[in-house]
Amino acid sequence: MDQAGLRQFARRDWAAAAAAKLDYWAEQYRGHGPAAARQAATQLWLHARAVQPAFPTDIDRGRDLADHLDVRERLDRAARALSSR
Repeated sequence: MDQAGLRQFARRDWAAAAAAKLDYWAEQYRGHGPAAARQAATQLWLHARAVQPAFPTDIDRGRDLADHLDVRERLDRAARALSSR
């Protein structure tokens, strides 16, 4: 990719790209249900394995678990805050 291409990419309408992505996945879900997301996730996993055959490593799994626990804690705190109102 050349500098002009990089500039064009950086200056693209990111809000329109995000909206198009939401529209795409809404259409996929309407047409194929949750199987569309499962298929995309499987393809991403297969690609990750092709690039890094040991994926996910124990370190990757540990980080993923830590992230999930962090999200759970934040959701629990939010729920407690809202229920005490």
